[in-house]
Amino acid sequence: MNLPLLLARRYAFQFRSRRNLTHLISGISMFVIAAVTAAMVAILSAFNGIEGVVEELFGTLDGPAAVLPMEGSALPDSVAVWLAGQPEVGHIARVIEDDAVIRFGDEGAEVVTVLGLDTAMLAMTRLDAASRYADRQWSDPEADVPGVALGLGVRNLLGVGVGAPGDQRAILTLSAPQRGKRLSRLREQAFVSRRVVATDVFSINADLDSRYVLVSLPTARDLFNRSGELSRVEWAPRDGMTLATAVQNLQARLAGSPYKIRTRAEKNQLITKTNRAEKWATFAILSFILIVAAFNVMASLTMLLLDKRGDIEVLQAMGLTGRRLERAFSLQGLMINAVGGLSGAGIGLLLVKGQEQFGWLKLEGSVVPAYPVALSWPDVAGVLAVVLFIGGLGSALMVRVLVRRMTSASGLI
Repeated sequence: MNLPLLLARRYAFQFRSRRNLTHLISGISMFVIAAVTAAMVAILSAFNGIEGVVEELFGTLDGPAAVLPMEGSALPDSVAVWLAGQPEVGHIARVIEDDAVIRFGDEGAEVVTVLGLDTAMLAMTRLDAASRYADRQWSDPEADVPGVALGLGVRNLLGVGVGAPGDQRAILTLSAPQRGKRLSRLREQAFVSRRVVATDVFSINADLDSRYVLVSLPTARDLFNRSGELSRVEWAPRDGMTLATAVQNLQARLAGSPYKIRTRAEKNQLITKTNRAEKWATFAILSFILIVAAFNVMASLTMLLLDKRGDIEVLQAMGLTGRRLERAFSLQGLMINAVGGLSGAGIGLLLVKGQEQFGWLKLEGSVVPAYPVALSWPDVAGVLAVVLFIGGLGSALMVRVLVRRMTSASGLI
């Protein structure tokens, strides 16, 4: 039988003696480590959930990737035709994006960004989920007046009522500068104006809701005089192919051309990097708290060594000396950290899964009904590695110093 392991287990988990508080302190140390570990797993999962929601919200108007010009704001329709013929591409959507002025009656005008889309965009995004009415009428003309979907913020600024399908809808005016005309001289004559009918409202986030309106691609071509031109071509990889592989292959074919590929993550990289920086800063802070908890384990081991001085002398007389004696108490510290870390990780997993399943923590008036969480197994493994490394290494070093002092003082080493 492994005597150091047997002693470590006995000293770590024997709580029957009421006259000795050493084992109670060991139990408290396990509890502290478990609590900190559970908090780390839950908080890191919360950051993962927030990152996922941010990517989802800011990516609602974008496909997984897009081809766009390196310079300027226009690329020919032929790029969309070429992209549709590539074996890596499953869906494409032509997009025109430009600024315009929107008016409702004689009220004040608002500057908005008009996004002209074709219906293929619906296969790559969550526009249906963001729309108040899933009739897609924003993409099809209604009688002689094209439809427009207003961001919730734009609708509130204009004071427009958009009812259910079939109800009376507001007639709006979209105006855009004519290309090549000087506004300072021509003023009103320099604008192209088109009447549109409000058919839908969408809500993604406060920023996008207050800036964007959606129209069909033909309406955007007519308004901005972009016949044969696009702002970009959104695309998604075919089934069975990863986005990274598809992007790599297409970038190789576009080398030397005036076009580039930008992924959805690259477009929103500032938000993603900020969230990840906050996540790892929080991880570092909680790791320092874990170090404090590890000192509790070291304190309990110190008290145990002092309390078991007589036992140590007996064990030395029986031949358990040197490294084997150090190993017994080092294993106890490792067991305390391991049991506390695994228990805390289990509690953290239950909390995260419970939040995912039942949504215990609600978010009233938010874009998501409950606080978002997303479990990442590498995060869990990283937390456990920190627990075992800090606690195990610290305990081993401290035990080694104390045992050597005690045994050298007794003259039995």
